[in-house]
Amino acid sequence: MTDVNAALVHVNQVKNQIKSKMANTLIELKNIKKIFQVGGGFLGSGSKNLTAVNDISFKIEEGQTYGLVGESGCGKTTTAKMILMLEEPTAGSIIYDGQDAFKTSQSNPEYKKNYKSSVQAVFQDPWASLNPRMRVKDIIGEPLEINTDMTKKQIQARVDELLVEVGLQAYQSNLYPHEFSGGQRQRLGVARALSLNPKLIVLDEPVSALDVSIRAQIMNLLVDLQKEYNLSYLLIAHHLATVRYMCDKMGVMYLGNLMEEAKASDLFDDPLHNYTKALMSAALPSHPDIERDEIILEGDVPSPLNPPPGCVFQPRCLNQSKCTCSKTPPTLKEKKPNHMVADCICCTA
Repeated sequence: MTDVNAALVHVNQVKNQIKSKMANTLIELKNIKKIFQVGGGFLGSGSKNLTAVNDISFKIEEGQTYGLVGESGCGKTTTAKMILMLEEPTAGSIIYDGQDAFKTSQSNPEYKKNYKSSVQAVFQDPWASLNPRMRVKDIIGEPLEINTDMTKKQIQARVDELLVEVGLQAYQSNLYPHEFSGGQRQRLGVARALSLNPKLIVLDEPVSALDVSIRAQIMNLLVDLQKEYNLSYLLIAHHLATVRYMCDKMGVMYLGNLMEEAKASDLFDDPLHNYTKALMSAALPSHPDIERDEIILEGDVPSPLNPPPGCVFQPRCLNQSKCTCSKTPPTLKEKKPNHMVADCICCTA
């Protein structure tokens, strides 16, 4: 067995151990919508509305991983930015600790501080996300310096502890980011995200910029840390193999809409929506001897400035001639136990 396969088997074993625990909801998105105004002239005259995220809802459980997949521009990163409080929803709410995060943050600075400490991120590019002019001890220690009353000695001890935790050495705290490899820099990003003992970490394409063998190592590290600290992850990825091995539950987005949601294993084994089927067919098989037909969708993704009425997937649907949802948008319905799909007759046929 190769090192990559062995690492992925380990990920699966640990993930199954985490699944066996009783999980409670950590954070819940309720009917979240995000509309941007683009173009136009002075004071926004003549501007157009771009709906980046359109009325989506899902929950992230304690100690588990929720994956978001879909084509570029479907709204995954905008959703993550709202969870990170980098963007404010146009409508809907994000429920954390029993309260609407954005509304409560406006009147309760302590709640806002606690929320931002509890929700951290690991970004796609480990080089761009680290300040090249700062030493590692300052990059990882800065959140502690700002958000805690720890002394410099205590911060340094915590930084050393975190470096060892992510597979590096304590002495490397005096180095600069350019003195590390790509995989090591991503470990630094993970260490920084862990510094404030978060409950949720947003993983925005955390392994896509890394070599295949290094990807498996980082996935292995993330799952081990999840088990140790009971972390929750929101994983955004295009690489479906990463999603399959890391996620407990996942949602499929298209043009700002949630088209299907289910346990990861159920969704990969039996996708119900035609868009999900097309996504799965486009991914490389797990073995070169596996043969399967690729589903080719006609046309391009419609512009979010002028989305089609009714079902947004209808113009590209394989059964669009039979479509019955060209005017009324389909709603998510449970077609199988814990398996939700946009209730469109033609798109699920």
